[in-house]
Amino acid sequence: MKTVLALACLALGLVGASLITPKHVYKTKQVDADFGTKQEKILKLFLHPKQVDPEAEYYKIGKDYDIKAHFDDYTNKKAVQEFYELWSFGMLPKNVPFSIFYKQHQREAIALFNILYYANSFEVFYKTACFARVYLNEGQFFYAFYIALTHHADTKGMVVPAPYEVYPELFTDSYAWNKIYRTKMQDGVFTPDFGSEYGVVHEGDKWIIYSNYSDYFNFISDEYKISYFTEDIGLNAYYYYFHSYFPFWMDGDLYPSMKENRGEVYFYFYQQLLARYYLERLSNGLGPIPNFSFWHAISTGYYPNLYYYYPFVQRPSYYQVPSIEKYEELQFLDTYEKTFIQYLHEGRFKAFNQDVDLHNSKSVNFVGNFWQANADWYGKVGRRGPYYSYEVIARNVLSAAPQYYDKYNFAPSALDFYQTSLRDPVFYQLYSKIIKYFIEYKKMLPVYTKDSLHYVGVKVNDVKVEKLVTFFDYYDFDVSNGVYYTQEELKSQNYTHFFVRQPRLNHKDFKVYVDLKSDVEGDAVVKIFMGPKYDHMGYPISLEDNWMNFVELDWSVHTLTKGQNKIERSSSEFFYFKEDSVSTYEIFKTLPEGKVPLDMSAESGAFPKRLLLPKGTKSGFPYQFFVVVYPYAPAEKYDTIKAFEWDSKPFGYPFDRPAYEPYFVQPNMFFEDVEVYHEGEEFTYKYNVPYYTAHNNEVAKH
Repeated sequence: MKTVLALACLALGLVGASLITPKHVYKTKQVDADFGTKQEKILKLFLHPKQVDPEAEYYKIGKDYDIKAHFDDYTNKKAVQEFYELWSFGMLPKNVPFSIFYKQHQREAIALFNILYYANSFEVFYKTACFARVYLNEGQFFYAFYIALTHHADTKGMVVPAPYEVYPELFTDSYAWNKIYRTKMQDGVFTPDFGSEYGVVHEGDKWIIYSNYSDYFNFISDEYKISYFTEDIGLNAYYYYFHSYFPFWMDGDLYPSMKENRGEVYFYFYQQLLARYYLERLSNGLGPIPNFSFWHAISTGYYPNLYYYYPFVQRPSYYQVPSIEKYEELQFLDTYEKTFIQYLHEGRFKAFNQDVDLHNSKSVNFVGNFWQANADWYGKVGRRGPYYSYEVIARNVLSAAPQYYDKYNFAPSALDFYQTSLRDPVFYQLYSKIIKYFIEYKKMLPVYTKDSLHYVGVKVNDVKVEKLVTFFDYYDFDVSNGVYYTQEELKSQNYTHFFVRQPRLNHKDFKVYVDLKSDVEGDAVVKIFMGPKYDHMGYPISLEDNWMNFVELDWSVHTLTKGQNKIERSSSEFFYFKEDSVSTYEIFKTLPEGKVPLDMSAESGAFPKRLLLPKGTKSGFPYQFFVVVYPYAPAEKYDTIKAFEWDSKPFGYPFDRPAYEPYFVQPNMFFEDVEVYHEGEEFTYKYNVPYYTAHNNEVAKH
């Protein structure tokens, strides 16, 4: 036995020697002392979210704060009155799961958001947050607090911890938590049956827990092959950020800068997410996203292996939705789909004091609002409630969760939370169904003409793309907020931090070179897309069948001069992406210097940069880049997330509607074939600890 353990330790040592977690290098921005003080107060509210610390500043402020005595400190007294009535009657208790998809949970969370949003100063906002932190359900508080921080005028630019630090149990499986809890309970590692050979390592002042992704036993299908993507903490955080900026229940009047584009943003977000997911499926041999019907067995099973107060619900393969128990829900979903098709056949929608021409490209906003069932779809005539939503009901039906018989208690599933939805393969099948209805609407629009796509006087002569290489590298993220600490540890602030270490997809930086000739002068937009070249069977895909599968990588504005123009774009500066979030643990170290992470302050909602490329193969997997150049016409700058700060063209232009391939053979357009290679270990399971052979990392330094 000693020999076996010695060999296992040697193997782990070789692994560690060959693959070291890269140092996280990030840009910072300077903030003044007042901002720094407020930032520190906000961050401290996020510490130990499952515990209330009687020694903390927020407790001393919050326990005595009287909402009723401060009605005049809020700009909307009706909203405060509604919250106070709920609070007086009783709200969701502590130590139970919270989900925005359940009626009473949602009603209370919206009421809490409202009093935070309508606080007339930062001081009132902070005191209200302290009150809620002390008295309200943890999940409900952090949900409303997260969104309020995003939207309140006095907290713009504040750094908010990454969702996987606030809710670490929703990003890490129960096997890893078993190792974390054991390490904490026995105060370290001292027995021969538990230690480094089992993925528990002490480094400096913190414990590192090695973790991986779901495997065949979680999916009972080949879906496990891309769990490194669907379970990536950055990707799932991205989805949560998106919801925080555009909650389906929020009245558009609270967000006027995006109200007129709300439905368009909805379509663009999900279309791009599905396109990126499809690229990952192709390189792993999985093919197109499967279709499904609510009335037939759901073939894709899923066993989440997550725990949030209760174990997550498991959906077996070929799950048959109980048609009797779920009859009303199934009827609602069926009627909703048929109603939309009826609108398309009529070419017009007339209801709720609206008259919408569905042959108009601007009607995409209405279509998006319809499928999100948000407040802006109903206009000013009122709504039945945010819970009467196709999305909400479909999630409940597909989750396979048992019927809940209490306004608060429910059995959690992956589809009940924005932090975990992307882990479930059926999520993509559901939104693929919704996007296909969008595409039916898009087919009613005229295709872009050859003249409208043409840029007179501009010709792209050539596009060169440097070698595209992906690899896996280890990434550490702080899960200490999922650990319970003693009163002495909280009081002294002298406690051990716990980090999970996972292999995550990454890529080597590359450059795109665009060589163009111009007969005109002026500002021009250069866009770069990436899309499939062949389908899952190896056949070329026509643009008419492929336009919706292109992922937008970059948007940039350049001043063209007459003659030859050389444009160089580095992947490190691509417009739509952000660096990995910095841990709160590190932010507290830089705050005394008046510095905060730049990306987390200005671009927290952008797509994770490390997932820019789909995983390649050893021999290179074929894709294609598409470059288009067109005249720049500025649009209103949105104060939202970076991904929506654009020009006057529709989101995703020119792939925002069906494409006629002959019209895309233009001088100002260029298709370039590329291949994505993968270096190092091809499968993440080979990074498991224990693993029975030493890991061989072939990736050169980058």
